[in-house]
Amino acid sequence: MAFIIDRRGFLRASLSTLALTGALRGADTSAHVALLSDTHISEDPSDAFRGFSPHANLKKVAEMVTKAQPELLVINGDLARANGHLGDYAALNSFIDPLIDAMPMVVSMGNHDDRGNARKSLSKLSGDRQGVVQKLVTVIDAGPCVFVLLDSLLVTGISPGLLGKAQRDWLTTYLTKPATKPLVVFVHHNPDADSDTALMDADRLLAALRPVKNVKALFFGHTHVYSITKMDGLHLVNLPAVGYNFADGNPVGWVDAVFSKGGVALTLHAIAGEVKDDGRVSQLEWRG
Repeated sequence: MAFIIDRRGFLRASLSTLALTGALRGADTSAHVALLSDTHISEDPSDAFRGFSPHANLKKVAEMVTKAQPELLVINGDLARANGHLGDYAALNSFIDPLIDAMPMVVSMGNHDDRGNARKSLSKLSGDRQGVVQKLVTVIDAGPCVFVLLDSLLVTGISPGLLGKAQRDWLTTYLTKPATKPLVVFVHHNPDADSDTALMDADRLLAALRPVKNVKALFFGHTHVYSITKMDGLHLVNLPAVGYNFADGNPVGWVDAVFSKGGVALTLHAIAGEVKDDGRVSQLEWRG
């Protein structure tokens, strides 16, 4: 069922659903999507880290997204600053409410999010929530592709992530269903089995995705790095952070994406860091 929480958000959520149905599900050729990750918004507007202001950064990114006029907004985890306080999500809403008046939004959970507080506060999420206990798993038809957003939040404020057996079992079952569109999977934590702060069951996730040719790409965040690699034809895209980077050489910003049945064109919009926004496009072709 659609993930709609309260009556206050019903009208706008309904408009978002109509926008999704008309603009994305009816568009077989392409879908224009704004990809954000690691916004790290605090209820305190003066909050800063490494000289970055997440509030100022998201304000700038929101203005850029508004100008770009995508058809769908994805925020891939760590929406909140540190521990997912209700006030963090209220502050986030002040930035994204104008955006999702015009487009649907889906999110995943990261290690700095609180699932309960997010569900209370983010009343305008689109997509179909799946029946995975204690996890927020969403599937959304994005026109030429289907997006699957997994939940890797283990414990709020603890860096490593975990899908867990119930979610892995759900994914295995879902991947056996007949598919008429390419599948693109999102998860917050990076799938690095050698890292103590990454997705702890990364090997099992990749083992489930790699043999399924209809799964074309895995998008993730968490590391505050922008990179594009490939494993057995499966594209692995590490989205940059909106809030701040961990090293000066990494960009801070968002990715403008155009998905099609044959691949995706990714354009980095860097608002800080050494990598400048020069309009370069990374064209990824889906594996056959």
